[in-house]
Amino acid sequence: MLDKKERNEQLNNNSTEYTSLLLQLLQQQIDAGVKKDQMIENLTNEMALLREQVAFLTHKIYGRSKETIPEQTNGQMSLDLFDVPETTSSDEEDEEITVPTHKRKKKGTKAGKMAAFPQKEVHHECNEKERQCPNCGDQMNELGTQKVRDEIAFHQAKLETLQHIQHSYCCKTCERSGETVIKKATVPKPLISNSLGSASVVTETIRQKFEMNVPAYRQIKYWHQIGLDITRENISNWHNTVGHEYLSLLVERFRMQLSKGDIAFSDETHYRVLNSAREKTYYWVFSNLTTSTTPLVVYHHSESREGKVAQEFLKDFSGYNHCDGYSVYNSLDGIVPVRCLAHARRKFYESIPTKNKEEHVATKVIKQMKKIFHLESTWKELPPHERLEKRNQELRPLFDQLYQLIAGISAVPKSKLDSAVTYASKYRGDIERIFEDGRLELTNNQSERYVKRVVMTRKNCLFSTSLKGAQASGHILSVIETAKLNGLDTCKYLNYLFTELPNLPVLTAESLDAYLPWADQVQKICKK
Repeated sequence: MLDKKERNEQLNNNSTEYTSLLLQLLQQQIDAGVKKDQMIENLTNEMALLREQVAFLTHKIYGRSKETIPEQTNGQMSLDLFDVPETTSSDEEDEEITVPTHKRKKKGTKAGKMAAFPQKEVHHECNEKERQCPNCGDQMNELGTQKVRDEIAFHQAKLETLQHIQHSYCCKTCERSGETVIKKATVPKPLISNSLGSASVVTETIRQKFEMNVPAYRQIKYWHQIGLDITRENISNWHNTVGHEYLSLLVERFRMQLSKGDIAFSDETHYRVLNSAREKTYYWVFSNLTTSTTPLVVYHHSESREGKVAQEFLKDFSGYNHCDGYSVYNSLDGIVPVRCLAHARRKFYESIPTKNKEEHVATKVIKQMKKIFHLESTWKELPPHERLEKRNQELRPLFDQLYQLIAGISAVPKSKLDSAVTYASKYRGDIERIFEDGRLELTNNQSERYVKRVVMTRKNCLFSTSLKGAQASGHILSVIETAKLNGLDTCKYLNYLFTELPNLPVLTAESLDAYLPWADQVQKICKK
């Protein structure tokens, strides 16, 4: 995503470029002897494209990011505060209007939140001098107490050194018979040998970076404040170690679990790695149905955006794949693409001019899509077979009306409206696959939400130094987000993994299955 300075530069550059192109086009048409009427039409189309591009970039810089169109009520924009029924006559004075009740804040929410914490009484007493009676000077007796208020006390994190002391035992009976038998207590192995990075410390650094979006170079101020002298390199090395030695193995199990299903969601976004030869690298985000008994999401880092990356990751998968219009998703073996109606909607939204929005044909298309989205949302809790039945009965006519409207649009070639019409028409069959299986979704918004995690990391941490670091970050994100999908406390889960996995005799697929987020023991120990 471009920042404001880059957008302004692009806006100025594009305006200059278009002006130059218009002059060149005019000269070319004059040299070619183009007729006056045709010349005017060509220049009009080019000017329309110029105005559209300028309006689009201006909106990107100064406009709202939310894709909404204000509803019109009596010529004024509605604030959507109330759903006021339309009146049949303005002369009726005694007409009753029903206004929905507003939501009130529940009473006792503060006490309910405080009840979750341990309680400690703080007594406020008068000293001996203050207990003297102001009237006669005698010592006053205590009359009683009353609770004045409750408040939350915050105690800053503290560190302590855990000294692991191993106890040894010998058998005196065997010793008397001339034998020496010694047994030592088992001492758990550390997460990282000869390091300050214990399971709990590494878990906290991961929480701060990937949950609170605090990069390593800002974290060290916090750690120094509470007394631990560590560096940015320490934190990065810890994340690389746990990401590759432990979490990568779990992520591979996620991939295998995804391949057992027949519905997937895919998307990708760029990411900068300093030590990469390429200007942009990519995170590919793959997930399954959130309604699955084993919901998961995997952040797979690669230097390439080529189709072979997705093909390799999904080599064991066959079925439906929710995706956008990126062409590589068409060529995946054994995989049927399911395109996103929200992407088609976005293209129509971007084609709406700044003036006369309500009358523009793209607005009509978006309103028709809004009906589709609303109807689909009412079936969210239905079983897949019932949802499929309702789609074919009630949603199919709305789709037919939508594409009849799109088919009647005449757009300037190469304009944003033309691009929107082309996109929606090209992928109609892929979008309408929702009429084949009730489990399929109308949009790929699920992937968009997961991609946002990378965007947040990108905005705060800016980049990774090495490819190894970017891959480790992908493994960590995969475990964190999958833990959330399975209702786990991410800190408890990571600390549990970092304590248990180093002490497994061998990290095999069978032994790792007991530590997956949906495993019974994990659910019991790490549930929120």
